[in-house]
Amino acid sequence: MYKASSLTLATVLAGCATLGNPHPESDVSAALEQHNYSRAAAIIEQTKPRHPEYPALQEQYPGIRQASKAYRQHIILQAQELGRNQQWDDAFNLLNQNRDKVLNPAAMDELSTALSTQEERQLNQLLAERRQAQAVAMLANDRLEQQLADFHAPHAKQERQKLAEERQQLIQDLTTLGEYFGEREQWMLARDLLRSAHQLAPQAEPSPVLAQAQQVLNNEEQRARAKRNLALQTQAEQLMSRYQRNGQLQSLLAARAFLNRHPGNPALASHRKRLEQWCRRRFAEEMNTGEALYARGQYREAYRIWKQVAPLYPDNEELNKKLERSQRVLSNLRSLQQSWP
Repeated sequence: MYKASSLTLATVLAGCATLGNPHPESDVSAALEQHNYSRAAAIIEQTKPRHPEYPALQEQYPGIRQASKAYRQHIILQAQELGRNQQWDDAFNLLNQNRDKVLNPAAMDELSTALSTQEERQLNQLLAERRQAQAVAMLANDRLEQQLADFHAPHAKQERQKLAEERQQLIQDLTTLGEYFGEREQWMLARDLLRSAHQLAPQAEPSPVLAQAQQVLNNEEQRARAKRNLALQTQAEQLMSRYQRNGQLQSLLAARAFLNRHPGNPALASHRKRLEQWCRRRFAEEMNTGEALYARGQYREAYRIWKQVAPLYPDNEELNKKLERSQRVLSNLRSLQQSWP
């Protein structure tokens, strides 16, 4: 009896091992109810061709990819709206909670990076206002530290030590913020912050960014250039944000064409670097998508995807080989169709 039961169990286990997941279709449905398109796609990809539910799952696959793309765009739009309303915590939580649910979450990662930059900029603006106010108050009581030095009481000496530490920390914060805004060519704010830091420690060597900021602000030509650069940066951000919103290849190409018209402008260097990363990522995604379609025999759709992405890197040897190969296949298929009676 025990041997018979063992034999039955072994047979069942062997059958399960052969089929893998016994009910993948229901698991896919459960994943889709949770908007977990990545999980649903993984179940389909792990289902073997001999499984009885394999054909039905393959029919669902394109729809799942499309639904994942739509859901990803929905989350991105929501997160962008939260960012515009400066609800940073909600925006990041939304992206983090849904990132692993979608296929190709790169656009969500890019938005998260962009929101981090925006949040950092706003936070530093607030900190700059606060540190400036603290500097004004400390400079107004500049004699307090020296007055405390005349007292014998221990707590007076403690207060003097505390005041010196506060001054040193404030100088450090003002310098860090001033150099941060200097890197972003917000010269007036950089100058004011660094000037306050130098006023609090006139005996110390000021940050070299202070002289740079003063020179820029005193130079009419550089002020005009800074204004033009700000306009260029704004336009570049708008074009890049448009691509983030709609995900269309034409928007990506338009942003790249704009930056290519200003190749030597250092104010756009970070934009160029970020956009090139997007281009490479989009190119790789489309190449992989085309390859997957080609492997499933969808040659026309694979050719369309590769042809569409070609303007990103028209001289790419691998892409050109894929286009030639798919063209030959499509031509052969047309010839076969025409030869049929």
